[in-house]
Amino acid sequence: MKIKNDEINTNLNSPLGVGGEFGVGIFIIADDITGAAEMAGVCLRYGLKVSFGIDVVPENEADVKIIATDSRSLSENDAFIIHQKIAEQIFEKPLTYVFKKCDSVLRGYVLTELEAVLSVKDFKQVFIQPANPATGRCIRNGVYYIDNERIQNTGFSKDPDFPANSSNVNDLLIIRSKSYHKHSNIFTGNIENISGTGVYIPDCESIADLTKSSKLADNQTLMCGSAAFFEQVLLSKGYNERLAETINYKTATDFLLVSGTTHPESIHFNEKLAGSACSVISFPTDYLNPEIDQVAFEKWIIDIESDLEKNKKMVLYLSNSRIEFNQSSFILKQRLNKVISYLTENSDLKNLLVEGGATTYSLLKFLEWDTLIPVSELSPGVIQFSIPKHKNLDLIIKPGSYKWTEYLFDIK
Repeated sequence: MKIKNDEINTNLNSPLGVGGEFGVGIFIIADDITGAAEMAGVCLRYGLKVSFGIDVVPENEADVKIIATDSRSLSENDAFIIHQKIAEQIFEKPLTYVFKKCDSVLRGYVLTELEAVLSVKDFKQVFIQPANPATGRCIRNGVYYIDNERIQNTGFSKDPDFPANSSNVNDLLIIRSKSYHKHSNIFTGNIENISGTGVYIPDCESIADLTKSSKLADNQTLMCGSAAFFEQVLLSKGYNERLAETINYKTATDFLLVSGTTHPESIHFNEKLAGSACSVISFPTDYLNPEIDQVAFEKWIIDIESDLEKNKKMVLYLSNSRIEFNQSSFILKQRLNKVISYLTENSDLKNLLVEGGATTYSLLKFLEWDTLIPVSELSPGVIQFSIPKHKNLDLIIKPGSYKWTEYLFDIK
């Protein structure tokens, strides 16, 4: 189902419309921009008006205010600081409901960021449900599985920043939040109720388990989890999915796809696009070094623009291998951003598709596109935005580990 934002009005019979359980509104804090976009898609699906800010609480009035950060790409200490500052802004207002969006496979500083929120407002319990059974991401006996395979035996074990060296959810959380982890009571497994102080991470193998999880916590509990879990929270609070006109969206004739992930699924998908009359371009080795020939690099950018103008379909990425030198991540992203900036300003490009949260965040900061307007949810996690500062261009983003919706590309 695709929900178009400008066709949605606030549901006056919802808890928000009558000032019910959620009070003045919902605030969502996400640790990367694609996770924030995914939450926007869920909200659109349920007829909620969304405002979307990057690193700040958005000023525009809305049922749901989403704050996208890039804390997963920061140090643990910086991740704590930015979440603490955002929490201070949020809790200036009374009667707010806060949901902390975390990665569905627990990458990032999940416990650290929750601790930052707790430093501003005290909650008796913390409830974490990262699972998404619809995509094969489940927890069984406190162990995380991807399509019935322990996560440490999947591609997530090779994640460049948060490799899954264990499949135990307790280990995954604690290893990644060493400095700010303060909770001695972390409960996993089959949890039927929550009563004492601590962190609760129940098993989840089905949608029914997600529903059960959404009903275990009360208003003294800080909720954290996947977009799939947040959807069940909405359902438990009385929201209903709203039908809207189906949008026949197709980008097969004109797109630039910026691939910011080395996830095996994305590499395979790019190979499929290469077989469908689409240019698939990686950075030449000479431009992956600390120092480069700027004149030659700028000539290469012009050559790419000519290719895009000719073929209309292009995938662009840095490399499928990890490149490491001092400040390599920042330097390489800035080079990639420079290419994309030139292409968006000097071509007739109509559709910009970006995968990977850190890549998307870096690009938006570089282009100074600080405000986005959620337009439609093309599929779970694949969200279309309009860009107030570039009205002729549509932006579609998704998490690096999610699959693209193939009808967008007309793959033979």
